[in-house]
Amino acid sequence: MVETLGGFDNYTFEMLKKALVGEYLSFSVIKEDKVSKEELSEKVCDYFEKVTIKTGKSFDKLIEAYTKGIDYVVGNKIAKAPKAKKNSQVKEDTPRAEKYYEKALTIKNSRNLSTRNLIDYSRIIFCLYMEIIKNNYSVIDNFDFSANVLKPDAVINGMKMKEDFLIVKKKYFNIKELYSIDTCTFVIAVILLYTIINERI
Repeated sequence: MVETLGGFDNYTFEMLKKALVGEYLSFSVIKEDKVSKEELSEKVCDYFEKVTIKTGKSFDKLIEAYTKGIDYVVGNKIAKAPKAKKNSQVKEDTPRAEKYYEKALTIKNSRNLSTRNLIDYSRIIFCLYMEIIKNNYSVIDNFDFSANVLKPDAVINGMKMKEDFLIVKKKYFNIKELYSIDTCTFVIAVILLYTIINERI
């Protein structure tokens, strides 16, 4: 995943750097505006290494936590096709959002979750989430699959506000600890959001 940073165009790279540096990553010697793609890639790798040491989780497990986390913010907001009534000959159409969500789950549950698969999965989930946000966090049955609709700030802020329905007034993601699994989920989300936007450009 980190290898995708080298292919960023300059504008998208600067946007990614602005999103990561300060909140999740810091440079003590180099000024933020002077940080190169290679230096940011190295810092991201260092960050993931610290998270794996701190949590005892492999990078694969961190990716698994990421997919579980973003699935949580989307899954219960996808309209499902109504169950056909008994003895009915009419087949209910599956909502477009559900079709794509099921496709995303198939990618997520594949044995080989490559970087390409991870990007494809994330694009579906984030585009669905943008529609959920536009719909005031209500259930959706359709959505725009264009990467042009993605607004990383809206996605990240929405995730930060997400509450755990099992525990009243408790945020689902605890991002107070920098090297925690939840904060790492946000770092992965930011990188993948800008990777998708970069591919669009």
